[in-house]
Amino acid sequence: MDKKIWIAIGLIIVISVVSLGISIAGFLQATTEKIEIVEPKVPMESVGFEGPIYTGTSNGYIIVFENGVTYYLAGDTCLFAGMKFIIGDYYKPDIAFLPIGDFYTMDSKDAAYATTLINPKFVVPYHYHSFAEMTQNASEFVAGVNEFRDRGETRAEPVVLEYGVWRELMGIKFLWLGHASFLIESVNGTRILIDPWLEANPDCPAEYKDYTAFDDIDLILVTHGHVDHVTVDELEKVVNLYDPVVLAQWELAEYLDDRITAPVTIVPFNKGGRVTKENLIRWSYGDEEFIKKIEGMDANIKITLVHADHSSSPAFGY
Repeated sequence: MDKKIWIAIGLIIVISVVSLGISIAGFLQATTEKIEIVEPKVPMESVGFEGPIYTGTSNGYIIVFENGVTYYLAGDTCLFAGMKFIIGDYYKPDIAFLPIGDFYTMDSKDAAYATTLINPKFVVPYHYHSFAEMTQNASEFVAGVNEFRDRGETRAEPVVLEYGVWRELMGIKFLWLGHASFLIESVNGTRILIDPWLEANPDCPAEYKDYTAFDDIDLILVTHGHVDHVTVDELEKVVNLYDPVVLAQWELAEYLDDRITAPVTIVPFNKGGRVTKENLIRWSYGDEEFIKKIEGMDANIKITLVHADHSSSPAFGY
């Protein structure tokens, strides 16, 4: 090939490479100039922001009472296959408490379908109405459950609660305190407080924002670390009044135990773990005061921590 042609090709290559380099440099410079790091106007530390803080995952509870009646408290969760194969087929709950609020958990439609998987005798909707973005009443849920029951796909009968009004199902009394908070009284009088978020709970009756209204609390069950379910401040107030045993998943138990200043008995356990009076006494490692507290409970209730699909990090430094 002619020497002049080779020179021309070489020049074209050089010019192309230089042009490409200039373009890339210009692009990088332009991109860099568009990046602006903006410091927050209010430092997160000043409002107590610590998160996200890992406090395990969300969980539900299976509670078998002394009369053999089984409750399933789903906790904050979406639909998951284990509702049929583990909760429904294995634990066979008589009564299921299901969140229906949408946005943070199942909505009414999903929760109604969940009754076909769990197939309880009764189903109680909760975790709704308290926030504007959540389902404001249970009518859609009730209609959905009734439709599935009419088709023979569930036996569940919906039971809609009123805030602050005691109900009894199958020998067990329970009081809905709004959102996800419940007080349960067993056949022999053991009192179980679940997710004690009361002071800021818009649906909690005013009388129960005063913790002395409970008379007595033996156990507190916590489903996860979100501040609309438990705060250190409120838990400490209940602990100071009643000295209950607190049950929570391991990471959340450690989080709470590190922050509560009052003497407190927090039992950490994990999904699949079963709590009975005998198990708690074994867990005590000979602590005589703790053993005395457990033996003083009226009922031999079995409590199993079960799966739920939800997050669990406290948003602020509670």
